[in-house]
Amino acid sequence: MEEREFAGLMTELGPWAPDVAEAPVGLAVSGGADSMALAFLARRWRRNVIAFVVDHALRPESADEARLTVGRLVEMGVTARLLTLAPFPKGRLQERARQARFEALEEACVVAGCLDLLVAHHAGDQDETVWMRSLRASGPAGLSGIQPVCVRGRIRLVRPLLSLSKDRLRQTLKAENLPWIEDPSNANRRFERVRWRQDLTSGQRREAALLRTSAIRERQRIEAELAVNLARHAVWHSEGWVFLERGGVCEETLAALIRLVSGSSYRPARDALLRLMEQGEGTLSGVHVQPAGRFGDGVILVREEKAVTGPVAARAGVVWDGRWRLLTPDVPSGSLVGALGNAVHALDLRRLGVPSAAARCLPGVWHEGRLILWPRIGEKAGGAGFVWAAGVPATGENRLGT
Repeated sequence: MEEREFAGLMTELGPWAPDVAEAPVGLAVSGGADSMALAFLARRWRRNVIAFVVDHALRPESADEARLTVGRLVEMGVTARLLTLAPFPKGRLQERARQARFEALEEACVVAGCLDLLVAHHAGDQDETVWMRSLRASGPAGLSGIQPVCVRGRIRLVRPLLSLSKDRLRQTLKAENLPWIEDPSNANRRFERVRWRQDLTSGQRREAALLRTSAIRERQRIEAELAVNLARHAVWHSEGWVFLERGGVCEETLAALIRLVSGSSYRPARDALLRLMEQGEGTLSGVHVQPAGRFGDGVILVREEKAVTGPVAARAGVVWDGRWRLLTPDVPSGSLVGALGNAVHALDLRRLGVPSAAARCLPGVWHEGRLILWPRIGEKAGGAGFVWAAGVPATGENRLGT
């Protein structure tokens, strides 16, 4: 692949930060052919790149392979860092490994100053994803496939190789006499994706492209309508709750807002959502939907208190309940981040304009059973800085205590 062609792909996926050492572009590199080709192409495109090699520690030879990959990257002129994952629970192996890998990559990017992380998904991965989702009766969002650009957590994920075949990436490496590692799990038919990879015909791959094109058009239409409805009828509050006017209550809007308030990665089940709309009130996916009362003619969506996660060790950058990230750098050793709960009784929430249920599910810093730092609630300033860590449709990032 020519340097100019890759540069053209990257231009379409911009904008990019200046090519300076303080803001390198991150690369997720496994050592396989796809990611090694990505590293080679990215290094020719930009001087300041940094590769992160994750050792999942799932196979005895994985540590040696990861170190070998780091060495090969250095020989290629790419700065590389090795990330070794801590053990994680058994079961749902691929799902847990993906989540642990991303958490490690995100943290490494933040430490290194990377705003963007390049990932080596290619055209074959796209075809497999569309077919897997089609058999699960996915809607337009699922059948749109892997997105070339998305924001996840604190970084932007960019996939510049989605239009390229695996064979072409391997040819790029062979032309430069660059080696790669073959992971035996990529041929293990115990995994669903491997079976699709091995069994898809060329005709099915062409059909996947047609399915995806149609789904993208429909998804764009739905998302445009959703954006208009949110802008007209929904009000997002920085304490993590939403007011939705009665005229804005519909399936897509409620699904988006429930996913937002819960911090979930997935939209709620359609059947359960339709039952909730028929009832006009209820709890779904850890979110309580109820008549707005004094807040206006409509409904409010607040986090369900019994659904929030337990306390976690307090440190700068930690995420609690999948929704709030602690920004305060200095907290006493042994402190925990947990729900405010009954501590909100000391506040005049009616005057502050915050539902009690929403305030009880806000995060605070606790030490030896005592609340020592709290966020901004309504107009009342607090001592701890928290930032919303889940996606916020149409409103951007919302902060507490800053």
